[in-house]
Amino acid sequence: MSSYKYSKLVDDDIRLLTLLPGQPESELKVTIHHAPLRATSEKSHYRMPVDDLQKGLPLGWVAEETAEDKCLFWNEKLQTSSWVHPDGSVTGSLPGSHADDVTSSPLYEALSYTWGSADKPQTVQVLSQDDLHEIRTLCIGGNLAGALNHLRYPDKARTLWVDAICINQNDISEKNIQVPRMADIFRSAVRVVIWLGLESDNSTLALSTLDYLAAQVEITKASWVRPSPGCVHQDWFHSLTGMPYDDSTWQAIVDLTNRPYFTRLWVVQEIHLSNHNAVVQCGLSQMMWQRFRRAIVCLMWKRHIPRCISSSKLPMLGTFCYNFDGLNFATLLQMVTHLECFDPRDKVYGLHGLAASSLLPHIHPEYALPVAEVYRNLFLGLQDQLKRLHFEFCSLRTSRPRQLPSWVPDLSSNLGELLSRAAGLVSGMSRAEATYHAPNVLEVCGIQIATVQSNKGTCPADTTKRLTALQTWKPDNLMTGIYPTGESNLDAFITTLVQGKLRDRFPTIVTWSSLQELKSKLKELLASSTDPSDEHINNIDASSYAHELRFLSEQAFITCKTGYFGVSHKDTQPGDIICAFLGCKVLVILRPWTGGCFQVVGSCYLHGFTSAEAFLGPLPAPWVMQYKPDSCGVQTPYFFNKDTKEAVQQDPRLDELPVMWEAIQKDRTKDDPQFLSLFRNSLTGELMNSDPRMLPEALRDRAVRLQSFKLV
Repeated sequence: MSSYKYSKLVDDDIRLLTLLPGQPESELKVTIHHAPLRATSEKSHYRMPVDDLQKGLPLGWVAEETAEDKCLFWNEKLQTSSWVHPDGSVTGSLPGSHADDVTSSPLYEALSYTWGSADKPQTVQVLSQDDLHEIRTLCIGGNLAGALNHLRYPDKARTLWVDAICINQNDISEKNIQVPRMADIFRSAVRVVIWLGLESDNSTLALSTLDYLAAQVEITKASWVRPSPGCVHQDWFHSLTGMPYDDSTWQAIVDLTNRPYFTRLWVVQEIHLSNHNAVVQCGLSQMMWQRFRRAIVCLMWKRHIPRCISSSKLPMLGTFCYNFDGLNFATLLQMVTHLECFDPRDKVYGLHGLAASSLLPHIHPEYALPVAEVYRNLFLGLQDQLKRLHFEFCSLRTSRPRQLPSWVPDLSSNLGELLSRAAGLVSGMSRAEATYHAPNVLEVCGIQIATVQSNKGTCPADTTKRLTALQTWKPDNLMTGIYPTGESNLDAFITTLVQGKLRDRFPTIVTWSSLQELKSKLKELLASSTDPSDEHINNIDASSYAHELRFLSEQAFITCKTGYFGVSHKDTQPGDIICAFLGCKVLVILRPWTGGCFQVVGSCYLHGFTSAEAFLGPLPAPWVMQYKPDSCGVQTPYFFNKDTKEAVQQDPRLDELPVMWEAIQKDRTKDDPQFLSLFRNSLTGELMNSDPRMLPEALRDRAVRLQSFKLV
């Protein structure tokens, strides 16, 4: 039999695969045909807007929208939830069923799976639609063959869209056209089948356990976990409630969530574009995706879980399970950096279907472009769209793609250790002031705040070796010294170890420790000798500190001439300078280069500069900056007065707005930066997604010495 030859797609056509009926393990037989993909429509379900429902609620009740687009009524004090408005006379609070949401033409299911290894290809027979005796062959991967074998019915055909077959992978021009259409393809599918792989000894146990847990909880779009109305176990939603699972059940969940599917980037958009009919399938066992995500998010918020869970991939599954509505492309990149793809361009193109329309011209798939150009186009596009700089992704690595300037992130690398520092608001609510000089120079505006004096070594990725390494980090006067901010060296050092990720600063993230909890936890370690050979250090169980020190892998501890210290890129050198740039949420380390230019070494956390202190000075006591999630779950800064308990959006360091400017509110969209303040000029009508009091001219009026830096 000869190999199958693809015919050219025309107009709005896509290819569809008809999986012919057959018995298990018999040869796979399919037909392939073209069909025009028409617009998808969804049946409407009447429901009063959540904001309108909120207005009429009794005291103590709130209306929340679940991840499944239902309205849930929640009473924090009573710890109870309901699908029915507390005022029984109010109707229209529930949507209809989603069972038949999608009406599309043609009708098909889309398969979400991982390609897996190409070492053991298998053959599928492609029958001609006109003559079933005319047979061609097509090579597919082993994981896809296993999926098709389990998906085919014994007595009827099944129509599927499968990327490896329905896109000619050897035709770059076709890929350039079809890859952008994948968003419509998955959005229009009557159902998405999420194939995790073949059944194992404990996969059925894992799915049944998660399915039962899902019946006890609901997840809101802001990722809050609530008890499901009428559930059996009313307290399972709570982060402090332990789960009654034995070791074998926990291990089954670990094994399921550690499957290769949850390491791949492409499947993220496939999941997030699926409708409410999506199913998770492992072998012949299935459960609804919406229930799967409910159970996973509930477990992710648990404060007390077995070590096998905390060290598994389960804590990373928020990328798949959290709500992406209103999240910009830079935030998505931050969430998927640990995921893998075969082509480095797909670090961008693999999320194309989740991008705002305003960004699409900058990331249109062109597989013939050099990787460096794809990444540069994205970075400049984000700057144009969001008016922000995203140097949190940058790292000066020796293995960077050719022609990639240091200010463009190398997305082909796992940037997880860099992004752990992205938990502050270094430049306040300012916008980027940057000019691009082709081909490789970016001129930015900011301020130098410090010079690196020393790099005291890198914290190993191996948790068993971290405690010894940390002994070389501790300041000599750790227990008695005063930090430049006025707080104790001990408090500053502990906060630096977690790079500001404390519940004191993020009160709603219950899985993070408070400063006091960390001080108690680390007391034994910090009081020990600084001698790495000390037997006492060697006898401490390093694994017991793994959770607290998880943000330090491959990080270096740096000190500055002014007494400040922090953590940074491991290649930071004495003489490097630390800068804060307008429109950039992280501090950036620069290295002087030729011609008065600088290279971006990477980002850093420098204690005392996470709340726009570089531009506005320290917050006056008793004010502190804290964060809480907005309706999309994005952690949003506000200012909290520790004496009066007042919480406000207005920065106490700033004067009143100029008379022509007014602050306005709107729902978050994919065109908005992570940290958003919106202002309108009443004279010109100009809208600005940053504070006009943080513009360069306003800062210069405050005697802030802004500088220009040319980055190469």
